[in-house]
Amino acid sequence: MSEPPIHRYDVTFEATEIAPGRSIVTLVLSRDGEASDQTTMFFFEPKEVMTPQATELLAQFLNEYISRFGVVVTEAAETEDQ
Repeated sequence: MSEPPIHRYDVTFEATEIAPGRSIVTLVLSRDGEASDQTTMFFFEPKEVMTPQATELLAQFLNEYISRFGVVVTEAAETEDQ
């Protein structure tokens, strides 16, 4: 049995306002300094009690300590949006 493919990306985190007073943290993926050509957007959606300023601090914290993002593809399967 072969190992599933592992895809690794450099990652930066950005706080993005999606509505007045409501922000998400998006993951910006790249390889070798070039933006990833993927069609999927990854993001964290904080609880509503988190202010945009706190979301910005979270993105800064993640950028300080996280530099890579990995994806393991185990099988091609249809997924349902939750």
